[in-house]
Amino acid sequence: MNKFVMICAALFVSLCAVPSYAAPLKVFVSEINVVGAVNKDEMKQTLPLLLASRINSDTITAVATAAEADVLISGTYVAIGKVFSVDALARTAGGKTLARAFVQGENQDELIPAMGTLAHKIQTELTKQFSSAATIAVNVAPAVSAAKSDFIRPEPTQSAPAAEFIKPREMEQGSASGWLSKRLTGAANLMAAGSIRPDGSQNLFLAEDRRVSYYRQASEMRLITDMELRSSEKIISLDLLESTGGAELYVSIMRGDNVVSQVWQVSGDKLVKTAENLPYFFRVFALAGGQKKLYAQSMGRESDFYGDVFEATRSGNSFSLINPVKMPRFGTIYTFNQFRDAAGELFTATINTDNYLIVYDRDLKELWRSNDKFGGSELYFQKDDLTNTRTTGDNFRWVFMNQRIQVTAKGEILVGKNDGFWVLGNARSYKKGSVYCLYWNGSSLEEKWHTRDTQNYMPDYFLDEERGELFILQVVQRAGISARGASSLAIKTVK
Repeated sequence: MNKFVMICAALFVSLCAVPSYAAPLKVFVSEINVVGAVNKDEMKQTLPLLLASRINSDTITAVATAAEADVLISGTYVAIGKVFSVDALARTAGGKTLARAFVQGENQDELIPAMGTLAHKIQTELTKQFSSAATIAVNVAPAVSAAKSDFIRPEPTQSAPAAEFIKPREMEQGSASGWLSKRLTGAANLMAAGSIRPDGSQNLFLAEDRRVSYYRQASEMRLITDMELRSSEKIISLDLLESTGGAELYVSIMRGDNVVSQVWQVSGDKLVKTAENLPYFFRVFALAGGQKKLYAQSMGRESDFYGDVFEATRSGNSFSLINPVKMPRFGTIYTFNQFRDAAGELFTATINTDNYLIVYDRDLKELWRSNDKFGGSELYFQKDDLTNTRTTGDNFRWVFMNQRIQVTAKGEILVGKNDGFWVLGNARSYKKGSVYCLYWNGSSLEEKWHTRDTQNYMPDYFLDEERGELFILQVVQRAGISARGASSLAIKTVK
């Protein structure tokens, strides 16, 4: 009898201990009180969502109601002028305090990174406390051996590892993993890749808001040099043009309401500025899957992007613009590309301001529009928009730089897709990304494959057709008040 009681007691202890800590800790962000903000009601709804999304991890899960939560989080947002502070308190349902944390910032642009920092602080403290409790509970519970079965059955076979690229069965051709960099300093928005060097390494260039970093990629990413712009300037595009004369970086830059782009020559391990204050947006790409060329578009007085896109050639600070490409509605130098079908018919694809992918015929008549949204970028520039202040409530117009469309020599269309949520009007925050490969079936675009979702925002990508390598840039930590954030680069082999 005593033996039976001991076994039951041991089983009871193990059942009580394991469920509390084996599963992820359930957290509910109950409310965040807002003091001093102009858009108080909107902030009260948005801030809890913002904190809840960032506190999710392998060990912590944000839940929708307080009834199903192990931990409740409340907070207070206080704004004094442009300066803000967010304080958070984590406690049990019974009222016991588990963790306190706070963050602060100097303006609203720093709010989203600050919320990420706040979530990390709380997450670290909760994980520390509950993982310690879980270890104690597991050590206390005595082990109970499983009863032997009268029948011996074979163990289920382990399934093959999932491919990096998800394809319909009829398009499956296999794939292989590639290369992943270590953490790179700086939350990069843009990427440009050079040709393979004789020693097998490759030049890579990453751009943050005001900095271009020159790397050499071999077994690791090695920083060669970097260049920083003045505080009033912002990089919105980074493109590399390689020719017999050498490699040139075309850096499209906004300064206030004006585009003041620059050209830098890649000279060994140095970047030498060869032209500046150029009134053009630049892009280097293969139009309709052809040869890579330099293209330019102007900015208008009232419009963000003006007129046709031209093929461009440079001589010092002077440019010759030839072979104009008519833009469809919503089309800009950064949101369009062309492709040809099996019969050689020319089409134009573009992503509109609502992130839908649209296909036009040769006469720029709309033929097809996607049901799903593609693109999605956090990179933007601002222009004065005082005439619409009453309508928008903002003195500026926000112009977001959407994901670029790449077209292969086979006529395949590659486009990025970031998912996340909108917060605080024009402020955007994306949490995962993927690259889609589509093809034209004669009436619509169909998926050929897409990559598995990244675990972070994907600001840029590029497919090296010749080597069959897909470069995927990720932001692993957003820039903060005094930190540049961090990025990583993945190279996937496409077969």
